[in-house]
Amino acid sequence: MLEATARHALPTLGHVRDVVATSVREAGAIARGGLLVLTGGGPLPAPHPVEGAVPVVLVHGYLAAPALLRPLARRLLDAGVPAVAFVGYPSFGVRLPDIVARIADQARPLAAAHGAVDLVGHSLGAVACRAWIKDGDGARVVRRFVSLGGPHAGTSLHRFVPGALGEALDPRGPWVARLADGDEPVPTTVVRARYDHQVFPPQRARIDGVHEVVLAGHGHNGLLFAREAHDAVVRALCTA
Repeated sequence: MLEATARHALPTLGHVRDVVATSVREAGAIARGGLLVLTGGGPLPAPHPVEGAVPVVLVHGYLAAPALLRPLARRLLDAGVPAVAFVGYPSFGVRLPDIVARIADQARPLAAAHGAVDLVGHSLGAVACRAWIKDGDGARVVRRFVSLGGPHAGTSLHRFVPGALGEALDPRGPWVARLADGDEPVPTTVVRARYDHQVFPPQRARIDGVHEVVLAGHGHNGLLFAREAHDAVVRALCTA
């Protein structure tokens, strides 16, 4: 009986094939991201706002840069978002509250001018967005929030993140427990990868009680470039 259970628990050939294909595509996404950081990503299209849309504030992840979010920004502007803003931060020498403060500084003026903002955060950026919404005053001005591969329940790889930011990614750390307390104050959507090499295990990108879109074939960085991920963000933010 034990042998039968063990055999049943082994990954199937299809599962292994999917993991390998995702890994190959993820390597391509990492290379594309490096090129974007070097080139800046080029100009963004002029906005053509649609009624009811609000500006979107985009927050990158650990060891990343605002340029990685430019493909998503183009998709949002094409969908009728009136403006996009990028929050950048160094990955060393800062704490999660420092990133939260930068998000607030970008978002508050836009909200004052347009009535509200939407937030999209990737990876650690999603954790920081959620911290502002749940632990700060972000819920007063944020209309909707989308998390792209945010490690909301931490990640086993937190040990490789030096300094105070590692604490924010620790499954047993204070931030995971703090943000898990209570319901989400604003409508929230999780877009995550089925096989995520950085949020491990991938289910830690979930938020209890929140609608999620799980994408196969794209990894953690692939979410930044995948059309399916961009479409999911647009649906979450631009659908009445």
